[in-house]
Parts: sequence; structure tokens; C-alpha cells
Amino acid sequence: MSPGLLHALSVGLTLALLLAGYHIVQRLIDRLVQRVAARQHDTARSRTLGSLLTSLIRWVLACAVVVLILRELGVDVQAIVVSAGVLGVVIGLGAQALIRDLLTGIFLLFEGLVAVGDEIQVGTATGTVESVGLRVTKLRLPEGAVRVVPNGALTEFTNFSAGWARATVEIAVPREVDVDRALALLREAGETWARATGAALDAPTVQGIMRFSAGDAVLRLSVRVDPSRRVEAENDLRRRIKATFDREGLSAVGV
Repeated sequence: MSPGLLHALSVGLTLALLLAGYHIVQRLIDRLVQRVAARQHDTARSRTLGSLLTSLIRWVLACAVVVLILRELGVDVQAIVVSAGVLGVVIGLGAQALIRDLLTGIFLLFEGLVAVGDEIQVGTATGTVESVGLRVTKLRLPEGAVRVVPNGALTEFTNFSAGWARATVEIAVPREVDVDRALALLREAGETWARATGAALDAPTVQGIMRFSAGDAVLRLSVRVDPSRRVEAENDLRRRIKATFDREGLSAVGV
């Protein structure tokens, strides 16, 4: 058997072993994620941990594949490593953005600032976090597109899924309507919704006239809810408010 064929077989076997090892490690990561989720009751954080570990394993295996293939081809890997050390400063100057992305990804995970499934806003883009890697974070936008954001760009962002969210509904009533009566009906609708759904984290708050719009008085109802239920809560509150005002014969328009 020719030396070239032996090298090719050796490279193929090495790649097969590394691929098998990757699948084994991936299964171990999945089991780790499931255990963390069951122990800490935090599915989002565990999925983020799994996403980051998977990204790390891919980078490590990619480097290992390059080194092993070069060794099988007869390339002096040690000389390359020494050269890399000499050129490290030069390369580092051009890789500052990459290093910043990697460090930011690590801190995002361990500080719990963002997790898979969170709804965040980065600049003008708002979407749901699908994965947090070592270098980039992927957002699924409302229209279905995927936005890839370098982790280094996540120095300032808004997380709508952290802790709690405030569901807010504003309605406009004609000026001739008794405002006190309208506020009482607004409070009634909010309290009825809170008792029926159990989604309120505190008592609904009804505020007075927030402003005037096109001759109407704008009133506001707000309540703290779980972030994942904010949109659902606002839609349900609007429905109940309309039903309550219709029952009393008052007109109200959503703002």
C-alpha cells in the first residue's frame, strides 16, 4: 500500500473518530442540560448553557482536526505553533473583535443577562434569542428572519423577558363621559381578569387621565405579569374592558 493511501486512510479514520467523539460529547451536553434544568428549574438558562458548550466543542474539534490533518500530511505542527507565538501579537491586533465577541459570550452566560427564548432588542431589531454561541447570538425576528448579532455588539440591549413585564392598556373615552365611572369600570375589568386568570403579579393599577387625544380622554390600566404572558394579558384585558363598557353602554376606543 502506497504511503499516500496510508496517509489518506489515517486522515479518514481520524476524522471519523473525531466525528464520533463529537456526537458522544453532544449527547453528554444534552444530558447535562437536562439535569441542570431539572435541578435549577431554569430551562432557558440550561438551554443557553447547552448552546454555548456546543459552540465551544465545535471550535475545539475544528482546531484538533486541523492539527491532526497537518500532522498526518507531514507538516511540522510544533514549528507552526512556535510561529504562531511569534505572530501572536500581530494576529491579536487583527482579532480584537473576535476576542471581544468570545469574552462577551462567556460573560453573557455566567451573568445570566440573556438566555435562549428571551425576547430582546438590539439597536432597532427586536427578536427571540434562538442560540447564544461563543462568537454570535442568533435572533428570530417577528417576520421569521434570523438576525446574527456579534456578541461584542451586545454591550447594550433591552431584555423584555427578565423578571417581570408590565401589561399596559390605554383606552380613549369621550370627554362627556363621567371619568370616575369610566375609571371604576376599568378597575372592575382589571380585577375580574386578575381573579379569572391568576396571571397578575400584583393588583391592577388604574390611572387617571393620561392625556387628551382628538378630544377624548385617555385612561390607562396596567398590571405586572410574567414576561411571556404580556401580549396575551394585554389582548385579554382589552377584550374584557370592551365587554364591560358595552354592558354599561359606554363607548371606549383602544389607543
